[in-house]
Amino acid sequence: VGNVPGDNDKTGFSALPAGFYGGSYGIFGEGAYLWSATMEYDTHACYRDLYYAYANVTRYYYSKDHAFSVRCLRD
Repeated sequence: VGNVPGDNDKTGFSALPAGFYGGSYGIFGEGAYLWSATMEYDTHACYRDLYYAYANVTRYYYSKDHAFSVRCLRD
């Protein structure tokens, strides 16, 4: 958590701060928005956001017409 290279990524998650796109780019280099594959509601889906300056992960619902990152895992 944070911007201290020796302390970052202790969990091995390795998220990059790609921001999001919704008509224009937002928070590029500051945080990551990641879609969830398990939670949807009508035209909205759940996403998580992570910021380099905060030690928490939040969950929200947003319109699916926005471009957020996805994380692919190999079985």
